[in-house]
Amino acid sequence: MYYIKDATFRRTTEYDGVSCAEIQVRPGAVGDPDLFVYIARSSGGGGGDRSGGGKNEYEIIRMIRSDADLETDWYDNSMHQATAVVAEEDFCESGWPAPEIQREQFLQRLLAHDGIASRLQEELGRKV
Repeated sequence: MYYIKDATFRRTTEYDGVSCAEIQVRPGAVGDPDLFVYIARSSGGGGGDRSGGGKNEYEIIRMIRSDADLETDWYDNSMHQATAVVAEEDFCESGWPAPEIQREQFLQRLLAHDGIASRLQEELGRKV
């Protein structure tokens, strides 16, 4: 499980034609990488929420692991792999629960982090 120490809304952007928010997530566990998480409004239309509380209003459309050390990798260096896309099955520990459930739990913890959900509503709400 990936523990969130800090999350910062960085900007709105577009990925594959979809408006999304880029959120930088700092890990709570030593050795875990920073993540750049791209969140968009859910393509499910909002009617598929099982809990009735807006749980599926947003979805993760892309995650990038960043192993860059900002003290030494402050410039765009294409000579190494400081960043890499994180596939759903590679995001979590193997076993139980399933990767898609762990990713959904991560999203819910991220949305509960101070100010993230309100900023998503503010930034992505007006672009719909």
